[in-house]
Amino acid sequence: MLAAGAAAPAMTPSVLRAATEGPRPPTIDELLAEPHLRDAAISPDGEQLAILRTQPGGDGKTTAYVTLSRMADLSAPPAVVKLGEQKAQQVEWANNERLLIWITFDADDRGRPYGVVFYGTFVPIPVRRVVSVDLEGKNPVVMFSGTPAVLRRGFDASRVVDFVKDDPRHILMQAWNESRGAYALYRVDVYTGEAELVEQGAPATDYWLTQDGVAMLRVDTNARGTVGWIYGRAPGEKDWKLVRRSRFNELKKFPDFDVVGPTPRAGVFLVCQRPEGRDTRVIRTFDLATLEFGEVVAERPDRDLEGAFVDESQRLVASAYWDDRLNYHFADPALAPHFRAVNAALKNACNVQLYDIDTDHRRLLFRTTGPQEPGAFVVYDRERKALEYVGHAKPWLSPDRLARTEALRVKTRDGAEITAYLTTPVGAGGGPLPMVVMPHGGPELRDTLDWDTSAQALAARGWLVLQPNFRGSGGYGQAFADQGRRQWGDRMQADIEDAVDHVVTAGRADAKRLAIFGASFGGYSALMGAVRRPQAYKAVVSVAGDADLLETLAFSRREDGADSPAYAYWRGSIGDPKADEAMLVRASPARRAAEIAAPVLLIHGTDDRIVDPRQSRLMAKALKTAGKGCELVELNGEGHNNWDAATWKTVLEKATAFIGERI
Repeated sequence: MLAAGAAAPAMTPSVLRAATEGPRPPTIDELLAEPHLRDAAISPDGEQLAILRTQPGGDGKTTAYVTLSRMADLSAPPAVVKLGEQKAQQVEWANNERLLIWITFDADDRGRPYGVVFYGTFVPIPVRRVVSVDLEGKNPVVMFSGTPAVLRRGFDASRVVDFVKDDPRHILMQAWNESRGAYALYRVDVYTGEAELVEQGAPATDYWLTQDGVAMLRVDTNARGTVGWIYGRAPGEKDWKLVRRSRFNELKKFPDFDVVGPTPRAGVFLVCQRPEGRDTRVIRTFDLATLEFGEVVAERPDRDLEGAFVDESQRLVASAYWDDRLNYHFADPALAPHFRAVNAALKNACNVQLYDIDTDHRRLLFRTTGPQEPGAFVVYDRERKALEYVGHAKPWLSPDRLARTEALRVKTRDGAEITAYLTTPVGAGGGPLPMVVMPHGGPELRDTLDWDTSAQALAARGWLVLQPNFRGSGGYGQAFADQGRRQWGDRMQADIEDAVDHVVTAGRADAKRLAIFGASFGGYSALMGAVRRPQAYKAVVSVAGDADLLETLAFSRREDGADSPAYAYWRGSIGDPKADEAMLVRASPARRAAEIAAPVLLIHGTDDRIVDPRQSRLMAKALKTAGKGCELVELNGEGHNNWDAATWKTVLEKATAFIGERI
């Protein structure tokens, strides 16, 4: 076994990609193009590797296919499953004989598009299915093929809930039950596609969590997707008990009850949460019989744990956390030196994500990403201490074409220290450069040294990109996050300003050529930055950002309910609309539009249910009333941020053009 600090494992062939092109910065089209390698999976016995690939055609269309290779010889010709022009998203092994492939269909076999007629207008809606194939890529079976009512009425019949331990023939899936008007849980045969109803959900049920093929936790959500009701039941119980009601955070997780997975103990799950009196989120047990938390099984003293990897035997393998890069706390200490060796082989330049593992923990599949790596897969063999290259998601984006990112430690005006990330364009000289400040969303999210399409798109224009983790960001513990509470427009903005000053003072950024661009909370922050420093920025771009905090609170109260955990969170984070009204007025860009000097671009989806589109309309009206330059772009039919490549292209092209004309 490799000891800590041992030499890196052999690479077969080299994982480190050689540059094949000159250092021409990528275009937005290249950054958003369909990846050539989308997914990969190792069979439970570690003998087979499935890779989902795409291939662009000369006619502009993309075809998808899956290769099935024996791990003993990845260089041998693989079996190939051709999927044609269908969109495939994912592969996963149901057992050692059957592979599942997730496919989206836009039209039936006659070319007729799927969709619904809504008020006399046909609205196309693609359908999602799961197909099972054998080791040769043959004998395909569509899950639920023996239950035509599910396929006929359900657009999404692709949600796998559980790969049932000790029953390799079946998986648990959820699908829409038209007769009950709600989701239901089914046991599905991966060899025949036949399904058996095992659990009926309530009208608001969103998903289940299971143990050994039995539903043990159920999550119901409100229509807006901001509040969830978590129900549980112990082994042998039939009735559901309310465990808690909680808000979803920006990552669609429960911050106080993020279920990681089951344990080998009946009725006991692993949950990521912050115990009372502790600063950071830990992994601990939760017993459904007593509805009480138990022992802490993983923790970090200075970082929040963000999740964990649980294997098919329900054993905790590793708990994840972020420093500047992704790191793991391994339940089995013997795995840690192997993880360090893989990082060393990759020159510690990427985030190495534990993606899949075989039953014996002999072969591990890693997905790597980083500022100069949009995604790649490698396989590590513990016995041979060898790392084998699988492929890159976007091989045309070679590292020499991509901007590098570094971590900065910034002293704030009140003596605290924050981290910021600075992306430098390819070929940048020594003189000060124009810079785009890009505060993150949340606000309790954070930036890291990872792949960022927006940062690369901005850097490709020759601009520095600064991403500060201001106080109020997530990941650093509750005390750090709490320093941003009731500080919208104040301390969080001051930290961003201090990070800007840090880069300008170092002579790296041109103080006369600054812009600010953000989405969601970052969009709010961009607007507020223009209020606080009217002469600092030459261009301001807010994407789906709040502009009037009193309206933000009123929207949450109206949509989520005055007694909801979501409204309680926002009232605590932003302020109380009655007691703090004066503060909220001062922190609302729409109420201070006359103080903004820079031209503003506002972009917002018309169907955004997280930040009301009215926010951008209010801001546009306030700016125009004040005689300020403003452009409002509404994305018809789009939500908050879950956009396809075409919409992202529109956003990035609009933003870079707007900024480029001014800095």
